[in-house]
Formats: sequence, structure tokens, C-alpha cells
Amino acid sequence: MSGPSRDVSVIIPTLACRERASSLMRAIDSVTRQQDARGIARVVVNGQVGAPDLLAHLRRRTDIRLTELAEPSLPGALQAGRALIDTPFFSVLDDDDRLLPGALRTRLDAFAAKPEADVVVTSGYLESAGRRELETADFDRTAVDPLRMLFVQHWLRPCAGCFRASAVTTEFFATMPRYREWTYLALRCALALRIHFVSQPTFVYRTDTPGSLSKSLAYSLAGPAAIARMLELDLPADVRTTLRVRLAGDLHSAAECELQDGHYAAAWRLHLRSLVQPSGWRFLPYARNLLIAPLAARLGAGRAADAASQ
Repeated sequence: MSGPSRDVSVIIPTLACRERASSLMRAIDSVTRQQDARGIARVVVNGQVGAPDLLAHLRRRTDIRLTELAEPSLPGALQAGRALIDTPFFSVLDDDDRLLPGALRTRLDAFAAKPEADVVVTSGYLESAGRRELETADFDRTAVDPLRMLFVQHWLRPCAGCFRASAVTTEFFATMPRYREWTYLALRCALALRIHFVSQPTFVYRTDTPGSLSKSLAYSLAGPAAIARMLELDLPADVRTTLRVRLAGDLHSAAECELQDGHYAAAWRLHLRSLVQPSGWRFLPYARNLLIAPLAARLGAGRAADAASQ
């Protein structure tokens, strides 16, 4: 009689742009070269900015399963990848990160040790400027209350989790916001599922990738909508308040971005929304910036016009 399956699908969402070609190849290799477990790389290309030669290479490979989507969307890529999972367990890996040797074995062994678990979360290394440091995560505290500890330390990196397919269904990804995806998924898991935390490092997570979505203007502006989606969940009152405090900060950050771009009306709307959230009063002095900025812009434009006419 054969034992439990040692196959783990790993969803790798990617734009397949030329700048990520090398890191994508490393990510794929880190999945397909696992020991004592078979990693099945499900590469999901989303968007139409992929490098033609890279796309051609991916299409020729027989050791991966490739899906191509027209729309650039991480939630869409994750949902599409999850819909194709045909193994008992699956993980996710960004195209600039990689699994360590033995990572999938560690995760499967954790499920074997805790057969009631729906999710296994491991530790890993953070890599920046060529330096690698072990992420310090207090998993003993986190295991006691994953929901509230999520706001103390974000324990679900994109490459940290392994999910039981029967528990983490496509529905978990269908309502995922366009940004803050992993905070949302961690909330969903903490609210409804049994999570087993393992301090063994199994991944390398890049924190300095150029062009990362988490460093983009769109990421900053999308924060309020993402938290609003989280607030649709059935949350305990104290967690809801914590999220609304975060919402105030995200609204303020978005107001700063809009003001910097000269979108004064939008900045005002976001600022006023921030004030009505718990602890939003701390942003009240920012109204001075909103009043001064358009006056300063008009004054500067007037001086430039005078100089040009001379």
C-alpha cells in the first residue's frame, strides 16, 4: 500500500517581465528540485507585458504547468492557480523568492505531526542587498492567538504557508482585495482554520526587489479599499477597531500621495475620512498642509509666468 502523497503544488504568480527572468528561473528550480517531496510548479503568467523569449521558454518546459491570463492581477492569478490544484496540499511562491532545499518535506512532515492542521506556517530568511537574516518570529505567542498577533508581526509571508487544499478553497481567493492580499488571507485563515506554526526556515523572501508592487504608488492608494474588504469579514470588535486604526493611517498615507500629485479634492476627501476613524484625530494638523499646498502652487505658477514674460 502506498503512503500519503508527497506531492505539493506551488503557485508562482508572475508578470514574466524580462527584469524578473533570472529570479523566476531560480524560483521554479527551488520548487522542482525539492528532496523527499515532489514540488509541482504551477506558473501563472498574468498580464500582457511578458518578455516574448521568456514566455516561449516557459511554454516549452515540460517540468512546469503553465497558465496564462490576460489581466494583470495577483488575486486573479492566485484564484486561477488554486482552481487548478489537484494535490492535497499547495503553497505559493513569488517570482523573486525561493524555497530552501527540503522546504516541502518540512511542511509535509508538519502536517503529518499535526493531522488536524489546515495550514502550516514556517519561518524563513529575509534577504536584502545581498544579506540574509533569519526572520525572528515568536511563533509560541502567535500560535496562542494568530488573529491578534497578525497585527504585532505579519506571520504569513507569501512563501511561508502550506495549505490543505480541502480547507483553503478557491472561495478564499475569490474575494481577495487587489493589494494587502496576504493580510486578508491570514485573517481568513485565523478566523476559520487550524494553523500550525513551525520555526524551521523553509524560504528566502526578498525585501528589496526593484519594482515590487508593495513599493508602488498604487499600493499606497489601494490600502483603504483593501482594509475595507477586510472589514467585511466577521471580526471580533477589538480586531475591527484595530483595523479601523490601520484604515486611518492608510487613508492619511493616500491623502499625502494625492496631495503630492496635486489632486487637492481627492486629498481632502481622504483626509476627512481618516479623521472619523478611531485615533484619526492625530491627523487633524495635516489640514494645514492641505490649505497651504494649493496656495503655494498658485503662487509658484504666478512667479513662473512673470519670469517667462520678462
